[in-house]
Amino acid sequence: MKEIPSGTERLVLYGDFFNFTPEELFDYWVVPELLTQWWPKVAEIDPKVGGSYHFSWPEQDWLLRGTFEEFERGKRLRFSWIWNHHPGQQAPLWVELFFMPIENGTRLSIFHGPYADIESDQGAKQGHLEGWIHFGMRLAGLRPGDDV
Repeated sequence: MKEIPSGTERLVLYGDFFNFTPEELFDYWVVPELLTQWWPKVAEIDPKVGGSYHFSWPEQDWLLRGTFEEFERGKRLRFSWIWNHHPGQQAPLWVELFFMPIENGTRLSIFHGPYADIESDQGAKQGHLEGWIHFGMRLAGLRPGDDV
């Protein structure tokens, strides 16, 4: 995953995932058995526009939740982003993913925000950047079709 300079209001990254079709890579974001291989410990998902998700990390008592606003398998996914351990967060952030076929794989673009131009939001933005890079590398190390 690589960051594209995008100002203070949003985070923009992309990464190439070889050996994944756009549909396979999309499934690793919305099928609980695939998603928990690389990101949350527990995932509950209602995979459709208007559906919700709940991801949890029980050992940290963290919960990430939101709803799907866009849901086009292999093309686009957009969802709200609200943590239980950020009590000062007034409005949800949004994450938007685009899946583009490339030779031998898929290019994933991630847009995350909006962030205010204040220290706490910019700190959260930096943490999200580090998280997307870390978890993106974990996802890139998986191979579609491997046993769950």
